[in-house]
Amino acid sequence: MKRKKSILFIMGKLDSGGVSKSMLNLLNVIDKEGYNISLLLINTTGVFTNNVPKGVEVLMDKRLTALTNGVRGVAELMRWGYWGLALASLFKLFLASISKVYAGLWLAKIMPCIVERPFDLIIDYGGQHQLYYMVNKLNGKKKITFFHSDYHKWNYYERADRQYLAHVDRIYTISETCVNALREVFPEYADKVRLMENILSPTLIVGLADEPCALKNHQYLFVSLGHVCRSKGSDLALRVAGQLQRNKVDFEWWFIGNMSKDCDYFQLAKEEDVTDRVKFLGIQNNPYPYLKKADIVVHLSQYEGKSIALDEAKLLCKPIVVANYSTVIDQFTDHLNGSICERNVESATKAIIELLENEILRQNYIEYLKSHIKDNSEEITKIYNLIRDN
Repeated sequence: MKRKKSILFIMGKLDSGGVSKSMLNLLNVIDKEGYNISLLLINTTGVFTNNVPKGVEVLMDKRLTALTNGVRGVAELMRWGYWGLALASLFKLFLASISKVYAGLWLAKIMPCIVERPFDLIIDYGGQHQLYYMVNKLNGKKKITFFHSDYHKWNYYERADRQYLAHVDRIYTISETCVNALREVFPEYADKVRLMENILSPTLIVGLADEPCALKNHQYLFVSLGHVCRSKGSDLALRVAGQLQRNKVDFEWWFIGNMSKDCDYFQLAKEEDVTDRVKFLGIQNNPYPYLKKADIVVHLSQYEGKSIALDEAKLLCKPIVVANYSTVIDQFTDHLNGSICERNVESATKAIIELLENEILRQNYIEYLKSHIKDNSEEITKIYNLIRDN
């Protein structure tokens, strides 16, 4: 009987972000009958930890979770008697205040190896300390790493990444702009860089979108999906909401995602006089019914790799207003499949009002998106092809 080949994925944490959603989508479509699939989960406190599909072996260790849980994790390590790890973790917190790079390298060094057996293929899905840990401590015939954003926006890891990318067989990223960025920053590894899009299943998403959710209370509903934080443009969105209120637009705006502490968003909503128009709904296990109800999906990020939230909104054929960040052209052409605005209140407000007042434009977006729905599950063959070469 032919031995099934083994694939190990490494993931930091299954939280509410796009990378976690991408990871779960990939695990759902990968062939779990033809391959032995394992997931090494470094931190098990993520809200979607229990959403790992059946047929995937989950490898975890409380020490790894504690090492990535800040001060609370240090206290846990001390309580369990891991005094050396506790001191090492404290030193990591000190390094983090000086340099994310040194902290990442140190974390990879002190993380215990929790699986000794060899794998045919190991896939780091998060980069940085997960990449360093994979290279230093895990046994795989082939090793690949993913980077999910425009590297020009995250280049403070460049020196460390350059050292470790020499030891991987492939570097995957999620859009052409991200491919070009990696090849520009690391020309010596240009031949290793490949495109692999986030995997989406239209049938699954459309089915989940039919589940019931809250009803809107105003004429128009705007939805923003993703972390509520400055990098996702949530502060800008609230200022846009204030301007729409002053323009007498009858709307409400739902924010779906975990709220960061980088801004007092409730206070900002109060200052903009939109507390009765804005709802912070937190993390939703199934955000798709909320997206389906939206009249417009608004996404005002500072940067993205390739937004999985927007790909999902496109599958549901929603009119979209999106900020003009560096990789937006990988998903949108202005006034063809969405409205691209600049990252300021005036431009975003203008784009939203244009869509509200121009029913023909909204319908054009919807019809275009309907005619371009694509199931890209075949992207998984890029992993199969790599392991078949072993």
